[in-house]
Amino acid sequence: MNQSKIIEFNKKSVFVAESKNGCGRGYFANRDFKKGEIIFHGFGRVIDHQTEFLSVQIGEKKHFVPSYWTGKFWNHSCNPNTHIKTRSGGFPDWIALRYIKRGEEVNYEYFHTEYLWTKEAIPHLMLCKCNEKKCRGKIYSFSDLTSSEQKKVLKMGHSSKYLSK
Repeated sequence: MNQSKIIEFNKKSVFVAESKNGCGRGYFANRDFKKGEIIFHGFGRVIDHQTEFLSVQIGEKKHFVPSYWTGKFWNHSCNPNTHIKTRSGGFPDWIALRYIKRGEEVNYEYFHTEYLWTKEAIPHLMLCKCNEKKCRGKIYSFSDLTSSEQKKVLKMGHSSKYLSK
């Protein structure tokens, strides 16, 4: 799937608006989605390091820098409504974890893509602002999870494929 097809798909699936939790802009569902439906295809310029704020990890030393319609406005939630499935090339698709209503913000837990917050990344300093009942208070990377939490995440198959290696 090329970038123009990805953007066309994503524009039909989501729109960009201000997040209600104070995290800037986010993606919101353009229509209702059933559990298991693909909501969004990630894509971008591939780099070999985590950036200060805007990159998504897709391999051990591989990140992509998304644009407006390829993942720039994904927000974290401790109670996400999407998960990650890796497609060929290593780029992620965001899949509905449950029924998502039109107009609802779509989000995921960053530990599904990010193995470790490096000193270049801001999120390791950020407190979580998702306002969910079970909010952890911090945006976790995969390495922040306990061993049993990591095993559970991998068993569910809801994370980037590279994390299972």
